[in-house]
Amino acid sequence: MLKKWQKYDLLSGGLSHGGVKMSAKRLREKYTRKFHGMDKYQRSTAWFILASYLFQIVAAAGFGAYLLSLSLTAWTGTAVALLMLFIGTRLRGLNNIIHECSHATFSSERADNAVIGKICAALLFNSFSAYRDEHLSHHAHLGDYEHDLDLQSIEGLKLHEPLTARVVLRHALSPLIGRHLPYYLGLNMSAQDGKAFQTLKYSVLVAAVVFTLAFPLTGLLFVILPFVLVYSTLNYWADCLDHAGIVATGDDLTASRNILAPGLLRWMFFPRNDCYHLVHHLFPHIPARHLGQSHALLTEDTLYASQPNAVRGARPTREVMVPAE
Repeated sequence: MLKKWQKYDLLSGGLSHGGVKMSAKRLREKYTRKFHGMDKYQRSTAWFILASYLFQIVAAAGFGAYLLSLSLTAWTGTAVALLMLFIGTRLRGLNNIIHECSHATFSSERADNAVIGKICAALLFNSFSAYRDEHLSHHAHLGDYEHDLDLQSIEGLKLHEPLTARVVLRHALSPLIGRHLPYYLGLNMSAQDGKAFQTLKYSVLVAAVVFTLAFPLTGLLFVILPFVLVYSTLNYWADCLDHAGIVATGDDLTASRNILAPGLLRWMFFPRNDCYHLVHHLFPHIPARHLGQSHALLTEDTLYASQPNAVRGARPTREVMVPAE
């Protein structure tokens, strides 16, 4: 298990003790004021975005039900598979809204961040309060399995291991045998967010069961599998893309990565600008809607632009270690 005083050096391939890399600190000192006060969504817009994700899920399931009424062809089979994938990505979008709400960066109304976060969490059988506590520990103790509760819960997947071909293959294939499910499929049906949201959880669960019993194939393909397999797999792979192989570096500048995919792929697989994970770890107070422009501004900085986990084609530079206090 990696301790918080064990920092993996990507360049030397070893562990350094008793030192702290200062690169992230320097960037924060330079840019925090520039990124301060970025606008969040107005209340009506925040609720509309939530409603749009729910509409996309319901519409996709409805269209899927229509496809199942048609004769099975290569086209309809492919369309059904794509719809299952699409629903999983929209569930991932709801999860990312929880993430934004946990930082109070989604809505300009602070109280709405809590309510919207709790609604999304209930729909995904989670707890907003538990998610927020775990995630904030992730920011405060990134890469420290003793205190980073997010990574602690998936420690068995070994995201800290360097990305050799064998490790990459293991991460890619693990969902095919369900190895990730014990780490990503837990249901939190508690009343931690309040009785009303616990009631919502059980109502959604009962509705899903009743719908699947009434329409077995539709329920299996567009309710059960998108949540159990697609959504959980996307969460696992997102964690791998965000941190695998670099999370143990001990510096927020080198322990996360951006995924600068084309626009359509970003919309599909990285909803809510989730592709700028490095920018988010450096400046958690930036609303998701501004992560792209913040990344563009950061690329003007030589230190940031030299990081291969930040921009394409960067040439990595060794950071100077200074004694920890």
